Amino acid sequence: EEEEQGGMDRGEEETVSGEEDEGEDERKRQKLLEAIRSLGGKRKKALGERSEAAGHMSEFSVNPDGGPGKVQLSDLIGSLEKTSAVPAKSRKQLKNLQLSEKTIESPLSKQETERIQRDMAFQKAASEVSRWDGVIIQNQRAEQLLFPLNQDPAGPKPVERLVVGWKARTPLEQEIFSLLSANKQPLTDPVLTPAEEASVKAMSLEEAKIRRAELQKARALQSYYEAKARRERKIKSKKYHKVQNKAKRKEFLKHFDEMVKLDPAVALEELNKMELARMQERMSLKHQNSSKWAKSKVIMAKYDEEARKAMQQQLEMNKELTQKLITPLNDNDDDEGDLLPDFVNDAVDGRDASNPWMKGKLTAELSDTVTEAAQAVCEEEEECQVVETEE
Repeated sequence: EEEEQGGMDRGEEETVSGEEDEGEDERKRQKLLEAIRSLGGKRKKALGERSEAAGHMSEFSVNPDGGPGKVQLSDLIGSLEKTSAVPAKSRKQLKNLQLSEKTIESPLSKQETERIQRDMAFQKAASEVSRWDGVIIQNQRAEQLLFPLNQDPAGPKPVERLVVGWKARTPLEQEIFSLLSANKQPLTDPVLTPAEEASVKAMSLEEAKIRRAELQKARALQSYYEAKARRERKIKSKKYHKVQNKAKRKEFLKHFDEMVKLDPAVALEELNKMELARMQERMSLKHQNSSKWAKSKVIMAKYDEEARKAMQQQLEMNKELTQKLITPLNDNDDDEGDLLPDFVNDAVDGRDASNPWMKGKLTAELSDTVTEAAQAVCEEEEECQVVETEE
């Protein structure tokens, strides 16, 4: 028994000594770690832990008495009422906060907040866009739209707009403005001339409206035809001008035929003028590019387009003037003898008598045959002239 008890004592001593060795090793290990940390050059000050004497510590309650009750706001602000450092306004706000029993709602999630913001932005954009509903409907119903819709008219601005707030300062400007005011010269083109305004005042209201509409229509047509003529002058196609000249000539012939039926004397006088111009052109050859000016243009025509155009116009004018106008007034009935060949040599020689051509004159049968052929030619020419006139 003694041996067993002695063995147990030795075992306990060995256990205690082992625990002491482990504690020593742990201390040495901590010292080593502290020495390693101190190698950085700076020693950190160890902060002490603060503790409070309380019977029961809980993370959900800060009651120093250790009771089950929670800390109320009145417990915290009770001491503030006795101190004068806290302003009266802050005390009043704390009391109102203490009296209110409402709890603060938890904040919304990020998704719900963004959804509400999108809804508000959509409502705001919709209210702004709805102001243009009338303009959109008007543009949809319009037959034609020109963009930009509110564009200022092109061209020079009116003088009245430019001289707003401007006064003549120099002597020259003052003199010019005095002359304009003395003559009552308008700065812009008026809708009606003074004569037209006087005639409109003499009419009744309905007649004045009708007359004014007619004048506006006439001016619009005039500007339209002027613009059309400017466009046609810029066309350089020879075929186009050829067709236009042919149409003009056809229209002139039609008008001339009507003049012949209504007033032959005036038509004959007009025809004589045209024939005289034709004779002068054939004699002078003024527009046949044979003058010094035309020769100089021929040299430059290779490089200058305007020179070529001028020469072409000269040739067209020459062609128009030298072309004979075929009308019933200038169809003179020529004698049959004029249409027959002239036999100048009527002398009879000693050649074959059976050949009438060698005698210098025709026999009766051959003369009748030639006369009939000449009459047939005349009839054909008259028919051709009538057809050309009708065309």
